[in-house]
Amino acid sequence: MSAPNLHALQHGDAAAWDMVFPWLWPAAFGAAQVTHQPYLPAEVEDVAIESLEALVEQVRGLKSVEEPKPLVAGIAHHRAVSLLRERFAKKRGQGKTESLEAVQEVNMADCPDPTADSPLAALEQKEAAECLSRTLSELKPPQGAVLTDFFLDGLSYEGIARKRGIPIGSVGVYLKRGLETLRRIWGRRGES
Repeated sequence: MSAPNLHALQHGDAAAWDMVFPWLWPAAFGAAQVTHQPYLPAEVEDVAIESLEALVEQVRGLKSVEEPKPLVAGIAHHRAVSLLRERFAKKRGQGKTESLEAVQEVNMADCPDPTADSPLAALEQKEAAECLSRTLSELKPPQGAVLTDFFLDGLSYEGIARKRGIPIGSVGVYLKRGLETLRRIWGRRGES
């Protein structure tokens, strides 16, 4: 195919556009197809057509006859990506963010706590707390206190370091060593 007449395209000459269509269509279709084929194959042709329509509006700003083909490919790619984002956003709640805690509260509002009034559950919880307390007391100081601060009280590394007067880098070391010791202690008890 001979190079299209850019001046004729810029002035909306229908014959020039008819001649250039077979030259531009593969670029628009290919760019849309690469993006959409795995997810929305039925949308490829629509995106390519919309891209050619957008090119008609943008052709006036072009300075070279080589520019329309890469431009329509870029337009097709961006339209395809936008459409994918739009569809995936709809699938996931249209980009609206919601607190996980709020969702959990709503979902759990109708579920009664099965262990709330159970004396057996209260006894089991008390026994587990006593066992944990005894085990933590077997650890070298301040491992038990650091484990309690982190896992039971929910303190951050920084908060534990401030509370215990230890370097922040040591908090992780105490947690790691404390957990390893707990595993060994509970492993021995499980073997007996």
